[in-house]
Amino acid sequence: MATPRPARAARVLLPALVAAALLGGCSTTVAGTAAPDPAPRPTEGVGADPTAWGDQVCGALLSYYQPLSARPDYAGADLPGIKTRLSEYLGNVRTGIDTGKQQLAGAGASPVSGGDQFRTSIDDLLNRTGTTIDEARAEVDQADPNDVPGFQERLQSAEEKLRTIGAAEGLDQLGATPRLDKAIAEAPKCAELDTLTAPS
Repeated sequence: MATPRPARAARVLLPALVAAALLGGCSTTVAGTAAPDPAPRPTEGVGADPTAWGDQVCGALLSYYQPLSARPDYAGADLPGIKTRLSEYLGNVRTGIDTGKQQLAGAGASPVSGGDQFRTSIDDLLNRTGTTIDEARAEVDQADPNDVPGFQERLQSAEEKLRTIGAAEGLDQLGATPRLDKAIAEAPKCAELDTLTAPS
C-alpha cells in the first residue's frame, strides 16, 4: 500500500527541519594578538580551576546540544503524532538551553584570559537560539495536520527559522588564549561536546 501523500510530505520536510536545527556549531577559528593571563580568580570554587571552569562551560553547551541531537521519529503517516513529537523535541531543546544558561551562570568568573568573553559569547548563543526555538515551536504547534498545504507551510516556516541558528559570535576576537585552550582541551565535557558536534 502506498504511503499517503501527507506522510510523504512530512518525511521530506521534517528531516530538513531537524537538520536545520543542527546546523549551528560551536567551533571557531581563533585569531588576534596575545594577551597576558590574569591571576586566577576567585580563589575558591569551580572558577579557581581553569579545567573545572571549562568543564562547566562545556557542560552548559552539552545541555543544549544533547537534546538538539536527539532527533525525533518522524516515520509513519500519523501527522498529529509527528506534530506532537516534533513539538516535544523543540520543547526539550528549549529546556536544555535554559539548563545550560543556569550552568553557565554558575561557572562564575574565568580564571584565565579570554574565558569571560568566551562565556559571554556562549550565553549570547543560547539566548538567540532560545528565541529561535520558541518561534519554530510556535509554528509547529499551530500546524493543522488536517490541512496538508497549511501543515507543510508551517513546517517550512519553522525550518526557515531554525536555519538562522548560528555559532557563537565574537570568538574570533579573543586573540591567543593558551591557558583557555589548555583548560578546554583537558575538560572531559569539552571532549564530549567535541565528539557530539563532530561532522558525521
